[in-house]
Amino acid sequence: MREISAIISEASEEISKREAEYLATREKCENAVRVCGRAMQLMHAGKIGSAREMLDGIAETIKALDGDDSQNALVAKQEYAEAQILLHVLGGSTIPGHKELGVPADAYLLGLLDALGEVRREVIEHMRKDDYENATKLFEAMSDVYELLLPLRFSNAMLPGFRRKLDVARSLVEQCRRDLLMFKISKGI
Repeated sequence: MREISAIISEASEEISKREAEYLATREKCENAVRVCGRAMQLMHAGKIGSAREMLDGIAETIKALDGDDSQNALVAKQEYAEAQILLHVLGGSTIPGHKELGVPADAYLLGLLDALGEVRREVIEHMRKDDYENATKLFEAMSDVYELLLPLRFSNAMLPGFRRKLDVARSLVEQCRRDLLMFKISKGI
């Protein structure tokens, strides 16, 4: 019985160590998601510089998750991609690729789809400010990205949630197009 006791003790220590590593990684991932969410709030408030600083501050955390295929890490990378994409769209610069951002292709595509919803929020905000020109530019960027994603076909096993997010994006693009048309008619543009 002493042998099995030692084996159980050793196994327990190994699992405890793995659990501590898991919890530490999960905490880093959850923090990254919070930072990305806050950065997007700042972007919507027009505080692009502060948002950029926040995202620069977690870039190393995202880089450290390279090779981590856990769900927590995927969500953190996806949120980071979404926030970075939104930052570039709002800044009028070229949308970076997944390699440039240091995230895997799956996190990038899912983040890109989520970013379309954030762009829609900006379109509505520009309409609220009677800024039809910028609302239209953002809508065109949103619509162009959606059209490029539309032909992609992946099984849910390969890219979980992609089809559902693409369907949501379609709805957002259609709503946004209708909103812009109604705005244009109401303003006599």
